[in-house]
Parts: sequence; structure tokens; C-alpha cells
Amino acid sequence: LIAKGERLSNVVFMGMGEPLGNYHNVLTAVRRINEEVGIGARHITISTVGLVPRIHRLAEEGIQVKLAVSLHAATDKQRSAIMPVNLRFPIADLIDACREYIRATGRRVTFEWALIAGENDDEATARELGVLLTGLLCHVNLIPLNPTAGYNGKPTRAADVNAFIKVLGEYGVTATARVRRGIDIDAGCGQLKAKVNRALGRGGAPI
Repeated sequence: LIAKGERLSNVVFMGMGEPLGNYHNVLTAVRRINEEVGIGARHITISTVGLVPRIHRLAEEGIQVKLAVSLHAATDKQRSAIMPVNLRFPIADLIDACREYIRATGRRVTFEWALIAGENDDEATARELGVLLTGLLCHVNLIPLNPTAGYNGKPTRAADVNAFIKVLGEYGVTATARVRRGIDIDAGCGQLKAKVNRALGRGGAPI
């Protein structure tokens, strides 16, 4: 980058295991990136599946990193079915932790939502999500599902993505659809792990 006259401007801790499950090392890295590389905390994002105690701890650190939470469902029954972590840290506790993070840092929280056709992309689900997030300083990052061998789920159609965004807007919740990249080389979210699991004869969850 230096040779090209460019510089690293943003860092996201995501996709290499649960960042808050490796709390000490991740926070050490965040501080070094901030102090030694010169990237501001507001340009560093930590993603999590929702480890509630660690979100509370992060809120007390006094650093204004962005927090991204993988949500994907608006009810405990639906979320527990695809994300077992929800059995330990249910949605109400997760939202309370996010509210505390916002209060302590003043930062907007991003909620990641993988749109699966016919599963979590309908109007009723959008309204459940809208009610859940009403009044919260947040943004929803909608991600049409990446095609993954071994899972029959399909990505949501563009028209349905737009309809989902429109419904959330009725509740004052902003949302955007993320552009999918790297799908053709199995580099999209979840694809590489699925490919490795197949090679090793392992199973894998859709999200």
C-alpha cells in the first residue's frame, strides 16, 4: 500500500472465529492498530455472534470501536434454531447489552442479517425486526445469502430486499443491502469454510 501511495483506513475483526471469544488478543490488536498504525478506533469494527458479557465489558473499555452483531432472526425460537449461542444469550439480553454499548460509547450498532429466501425475508419478519430495534441507535446490514454447497437456502430476490428495507423504515430503522463479492471463487461469507469442511468430511451450519 505504501508503495502505491495508499494507506489502510479500516479494519474489521470478522470471519476468523468469534472476536469476543478471543477478547484479550483482539483488544490488544485494536489498541496497537490504533496507536501504532494510526487507524482511529471509529474505523475499527468488531463483529460478534452476541456474547453478552463481553459486549458489556467492551462498553467499559473506553474505546469507540464499531460493534457489529450477527442477528439473523428476531425471535428466540428462530435465532436459537440457526445460532445455538442464543440459547445461552437470548435476544432480550443481547439487545440490552447493545443498548448499554450505545449509551457508553455513543456509537451506532450494526446488526448483520443474512436474508434467506422464504425463511427470514418476509414482511412479517421485517415487522418483528422493526419492533425489536425501534428506538435503538442502529443500522441493519442486509446480506443476501451466499450459495453454499450442503445448504439448500437461496438468496432473497432484489425486490424482496427492497421491500424488507421499506418496512424497516416504517419503524425508523435504517437498512442497506450489502454488495456480495467473491462468490465466484467461494470467497463469500461462509463459502470457504463450507468448502474446507467438505474436503475434510465435516458438517457445517448455514450461518
